[in-house]
Parts: sequence; C-alpha cells; structure tokens
Amino acid sequence: MSQATKQARIRDLLEEARALSGDFDALSAAVAARVGLNQSDLLALDLISRDGGVTAGQLAERLHLTTGAITGVIDRLENAGFARRADDPHDRRRVLVVPTTKEARISQLYGSLSTGMRALADRYSNEQLELLTHFVRELRAVVERSIGGIRTRR
Repeated sequence: MSQATKQARIRDLLEEARALSGDFDALSAAVAARVGLNQSDLLALDLISRDGGVTAGQLAERLHLTTGAITGVIDRLENAGFARRADDPHDRRRVLVVPTTKEARISQLYGSLSTGMRALADRYSNEQLELLTHFVRELRAVVERSIGGIRTRR
C-alpha cells in the first residue's frame, strides 16, 4: 500500500471517528431527554451503574467535578429515582451512590444499539474482534490523555 493510500485511509478513519463521537453525543442527548436527565447526570449514572456503586468523591474525581457539583448530580439522580445513597457494606463510615431498579429503564433505551452492535460484531472473526477491541481500548487511552492535556493547559 502506498503512503498516499495509507494517509487517505487514516484521514477516512479520523473523519468516521469524529462523526461517531457526534452520533454518540446525539444518542446520549436523546436518552437523557427521554428520561428527564441532562447528559452530565446520565454520564454519572452510567459510571454508578457500571461500578455498581461509587462514593461521591470517586464520582467527582472521575467526572472532574467539584464535590459541591457532585452533590447536585447525586441529588438530581436521587430525586428522579435512578440512584440512591446507601451505606458501604465494607466500611460503615462511607456512603455509596448505587443505581436503583429504575436505572434498567435507561438500559432498555440502548437496546437497539446493543442488538445492532452485536449483529455487526458477529460478522467479524475472533482475530478481527481482538484487533478492534485493542484499537478501541487504545483510542480511549488517547482520548483520556487528550482530556488531561486540555485540563492542565492554562
């Protein structure tokens, strides 16, 4: 493959990745609006749900928000019935924010995406899936480094 062809393929890949990022943002906006949350609260709920429960401090750190802002996020999620504060079973001094059963309603809204992604993935070999998974994992690391770089710039 010529260098010009490779550069064209890289350019195409970057354009598709940029479009995909916008598509995911639009999907999150639609889901958030459907359940009466804002996108930041939906992202917080996703982190809470993936981990099964987090402390307010952990959530603040992962979302790069102040503890005061996180209190507002948790209050909104609690008032909407998607999360609740609970005692940490391993440390009685700590409080966890955990998802409620109502959170499953959000997962249902992503059902067609999940089904479509599984059908698409089924078309690839094990080796191709391994490569794609590696690429996405590495891409996420690139994004995280970019976020860190932006946040540390003045």
